[in-house]
Amino acid sequence: MMTTLLLALSLTQAAPTPAAALESMRAIVASDPARCAIRKIGSSWSGAPIEVLVISENAATADERPAVLVVAGIDAERPSSVAVAVEAARKLLATPEELKGRTYYIVPCANPDALLDTAKRAPANSARNGRAVDEDRDRRADEDPPRDIDGDGRILVMRRISPGADDPPTHLPDPADPRLMRSPDAAKDLRATHSMSIEGLDSDGDGLVAEDAIGGVDFDRNFPHRWKEFDPSAGAYPLSEPETMALARFVIDHPRIVAAVVASRWDNMVVMPDSKAKDITGKSPMTLHGDDQPLWEELGRIWKERSGQTRAQEWDPSGSLALWLYVHRGIPTCATQLWGRPDPSPLPPPPVPAAPESAPPVPAPPAPPKAADEESLQWLLVSDRDQGGRGFVPWAPFDHPTLGKVEIGGFAPGFRTDPPASEIDRLAKALAGIASTLANRRPRCEFANVSARQVTPGLIEIECEVVNTGWLPTATAMGRMNKTPPPIVVRISAPKECLESGRRVTIIDGLAGAGGRQRFKWLVRAQPGERLVIESRWKPQGTTRVSIIDGAVQPTMEVVP
Repeated sequence: MMTTLLLALSLTQAAPTPAAALESMRAIVASDPARCAIRKIGSSWSGAPIEVLVISENAATADERPAVLVVAGIDAERPSSVAVAVEAARKLLATPEELKGRTYYIVPCANPDALLDTAKRAPANSARNGRAVDEDRDRRADEDPPRDIDGDGRILVMRRISPGADDPPTHLPDPADPRLMRSPDAAKDLRATHSMSIEGLDSDGDGLVAEDAIGGVDFDRNFPHRWKEFDPSAGAYPLSEPETMALARFVIDHPRIVAAVVASRWDNMVVMPDSKAKDITGKSPMTLHGDDQPLWEELGRIWKERSGQTRAQEWDPSGSLALWLYVHRGIPTCATQLWGRPDPSPLPPPPVPAAPESAPPVPAPPAPPKAADEESLQWLLVSDRDQGGRGFVPWAPFDHPTLGKVEIGGFAPGFRTDPPASEIDRLAKALAGIASTLANRRPRCEFANVSARQVTPGLIEIECEVVNTGWLPTATAMGRMNKTPPPIVVRISAPKECLESGRRVTIIDGLAGAGGRQRFKWLVRAQPGERLVIESRWKPQGTTRVSIIDGAVQPTMEVVP
């Protein structure tokens, strides 16, 4: 009885809408304006504001500290990601130690247009903005979008039984479960009986149903790395959209961002990206540099431990924000779908009746047929056994104006991508946890083993190391290969003509994490009492300086933000 009551409560609990989550964000800032601020960084195609929540020990000086970027609200398949990001911010604020010496930039709704009305969004265009795109190349845009023709508030799938010659069948009910549809298999005499299409009408009379969806350019296809030129959803050119340009400008204008977490359709935490796949030149890794793989394996272990997520859906990251941050900006970036398919609860074993001693043995029942899509079948079991059937809308007959008798049904929008409301708090804790881990283990460039001695009067030998004492690298191996992240600039104040050996300025493209270092040695002519300064300048951290006078290293190391 209690189990049934808890299940009923979990099913009736509604997740906060993106708008409600953003109002909650404003309440957070109003309650703690000293440590929180909201900045508008741009507007969507339709004019909705794109905002970043800034959290630091002092919001007024937040840009002077190393920062972790968190981005959510990218696609309509995961509207709860907005609430998860806002709740993660609340959890970070609740622990003052989490804000010391670092800043969190949280963009809870990076793609407002996609989340304005999720009921009008089919999964295929869930991350698109409000720009009109002529997808079917008929010189008209958005004239034939998917529609909720049965008025149930959802855009589902239509299947047409025994279609005519103008609409040949392509699918049949799966023998493993007739609610699922599968492709035919001539070898097994499984013949197509139904044609399939997204719910909608043939609004433009071209014989095709719902082939030109509302919007737009796909947010997570519009960033530069591996941008797909001939994909209409990828935009006219990289960063062609106001949403993607606003976020890219924010990243470039804030060089102290040392790590990022992106909640999107791509995952690189649960499923390790292929580090061996190369582009057409055979030189550049497609997704992950081999030298970065150990780092990602450890980040994935941390995320799976915190989130409990064990599965993630495959998705092509071409043109995605997370891939651009990692490849072009050299920023270690955790991409997560936040939530994956749980295991369905097992059914209790059926009772076995006792057979009379004289009766012959009862043969074992035949094995059930195997589903063509085992993942979809498992989702059905999760819906049936643990979610009260809410995940799948039963096929229901409908008289279509042009197609005649059809059935409308299928998986409920968001059921396989958006976590239940009961999961939001737990996922917010996991998101805050991974952001905190990145901040705590951020790269730190410091001088070590600094020594100086007077070789002869007026001639000083100086030695030191620049060491990354943090766990994360100052730039990913992929970023160093592309030479785009901010370098570490090491210099000595002595004029060039006073250097007997050693370079006055040295540029380091990056230091590996957990103790990556580079050694320096100078032989310098200096006047008695002259102060020599060696400095290490790295934009995400600032400038560190050490002074030497008459061969003696001064005890104070100066750090300038």
